[in-house]
Amino acid sequence: MLGWLRDTGQPGPSPIQIRVGKQVVAEAMADIFRPDLLHQGHGHGHHGFRARLRRDLPAGPMDAMLFLPARGNGIRVRLAVPPLPPRAMARVEALLREEAGWTARDLLAHPGCLRLDASLAAMGTTRFLDAIFHFALRRWPEKAEATVYGQALESADVTADELLSELLSSRERAELDPGLVSPWDPEFPFPAL
Repeated sequence: MLGWLRDTGQPGPSPIQIRVGKQVVAEAMADIFRPDLLHQGHGHGHHGFRARLRRDLPAGPMDAMLFLPARGNGIRVRLAVPPLPPRAMARVEALLREEAGWTARDLLAHPGCLRLDASLAAMGTTRFLDAIFHFALRRWPEKAEATVYGQALESADVTADELLSELLSSRERAELDPGLVSPWDPEFPFPAL
């Protein structure tokens, strides 16, 4: 079962249950990156889930609930359960398919999803510059870069989002692997999400 759920009241990934009646038929963590969610403006896009059903459900329409155990409530949804295909062997290609990854290109299209101005205010200029360089370029800023960008941020000549866009658009970034650290990864440097 695939879907998404964004709990705007929770800063981290959301554990969810799929319930039919009072019975829990699946559980998952809503933390998978989905580019469609990012492009639709749902935060940073890491709100997808993949849940394995604990039991087969009858084919056809069904009322269910996406339940948030941490809140003690959920949202009713209407599911369309497809008929089960005959059991078949999985193709190796399907098993090895990579999940969508959060990339520099995604963030360049939606730099405001990280609310970096709040992180800058919470962290201070020096710590923020270390974090944004390490996040975007996987290195610490050189002294001259820290001085120039620090002054630009403090004088409001450049915003935190503009700095991120500049770093992600750089030739240096183009030579790196396009993947970025997920907001749910312990290495993610920005606290304001």
